[in-house]
Amino acid sequence: MELGTGNFTDCSLSQKIGCAIIRVIDRNLRRKNMKNFSMPEQISPTLEIDELMRLKHSLEKNVSREAAESIIKEIPLSINSTPDIRAEWVEKLSAILENRFDKETVKNIRQECYCNENGRLEDTANNLKQLYLSLDKDLHRFVNALNENGAGWFIKDNQLYTKMFSCECPMLEKAKNSNSLTWCHCTAGYNKKLFEIVFEKPVYVEIVQSIRQGFDFCLLRITFQ
Repeated sequence: MELGTGNFTDCSLSQKIGCAIIRVIDRNLRRKNMKNFSMPEQISPTLEIDELMRLKHSLEKNVSREAAESIIKEIPLSINSTPDIRAEWVEKLSAILENRFDKETVKNIRQECYCNENGRLEDTANNLKQLYLSLDKDLHRFVNALNENGAGWFIKDNQLYTKMFSCECPMLEKAKNSNSLTWCHCTAGYNKKLFEIVFEKPVYVEIVQSIRQGFDFCLLRITFQ
């Protein structure tokens, strides 16, 4: 979850909560190529195993155990793969899912594959929740507070639109731009988990556009259930 850049070294005590939140999130904003791609601060040594296990679990949940075993066997991913090999694996997996399942099933599979970034998801969500609570659960004040630091969020038709200005997925370090959103649906799953912690209610998250498609930022639409 990337919100915006800013200088927060001179935070006053009255801004302590908000500044702490932005510092946690702000470290993610490093604009590089895949256009706005940036490597995360730490890459898990079990990256490939984790990816395969999340995929296997999601396939079992949304399709069947047989489908999970078949697909995992069809697209092996070795430990400590190079960025090029990881990018190729992403392309192969996306093609397999798109060719074998309908769009809704593909979304469900990939949304269940989100990572929690070694606990950073919960940390970020809880920090955002503290800001939201400090503003009396006023969504407009919450968005305005974040926008003061460059988030670029907005509310339209009672839906929240959020922006992510960089992609930190280590699987996409060497990936090419693609019109397909298949891989990116894990971001929707990540943000669904995050915002359900923040707002304490079910939400539906949809990717409107992504950096991988060639846009300058990812745009997500959050609908409250």
